[in-house]
Amino acid sequence: MPRKKKEEIKEAEIKEDLETTKSNPKEKEKKKEYANFWQRLVAFIIDAFIISMVTSLISQPFIKTDNIQKLSDETYKTIEEYQNKKIDIKTYVNRTSDISYDMAKESGLTSIITIAIAVIYYVIYQLKSNGQTLGKKIMKIKVIKQDDDELTMNDMLFRAFLSNAIIFDIVILCFTLFTSKNVYFYGVGLFQGIEYLTIFISCIMILSSSTKQAIHDKLVKTEVIKVEE
Repeated sequence: MPRKKKEEIKEAEIKEDLETTKSNPKEKEKKKEYANFWQRLVAFIIDAFIISMVTSLISQPFIKTDNIQKLSDETYKTIEEYQNKKIDIKTYVNRTSDISYDMAKESGLTSIITIAIAVIYYVIYQLKSNGQTLGKKIMKIKVIKQDDDELTMNDMLFRAFLSNAIIFDIVILCFTLFTSKNVYFYGVGLFQGIEYLTIFISCIMILSSSTKQAIHDKLVKTEVIKVEE
């Protein structure tokens, strides 16, 4: 068969495939291979490790290590006294609560840096990298818009605030910096409970849904798919 004839046949097949895809959206959906739970989990762990390392490097010069060490020593001392029955449970709880509150205050700047880096990484970098973080690149998966529109800054911002718990980090930081000890513990306990419940529901949704969408995917109308490259 002449080469020109082969090229014409190939072009016709491609055109027919495109027309089929347009006329039948379900056919197009079949060609997507969604990222599984373990791929997403490993990518999440890799990204969390990267954020933690970068935050440590940037915040190290600003951390008052003497204060942190002092609070850590007080924690160990309190635990030891309680184990040796030198203090009762009420004294132990009060002391550890005070130390935890002071520790959170000392870590305020680190929390701010963590939030800033998370926004840059999960929103700006991921958007510029076609829906991929470094973790997603390693696991060969990426975020796409469900209706095949382009991902926007608002999509990635809203998605990151939920999927990477940035919104919860911001709320907890506000409780740390602007509230009393009692309000801090009740507020942090409440929002951490909501955060863990959200994560649990999202995991169940990814494991059980045919499209592997979590809560944030449903709300923003995104999907996480496998890529060959």
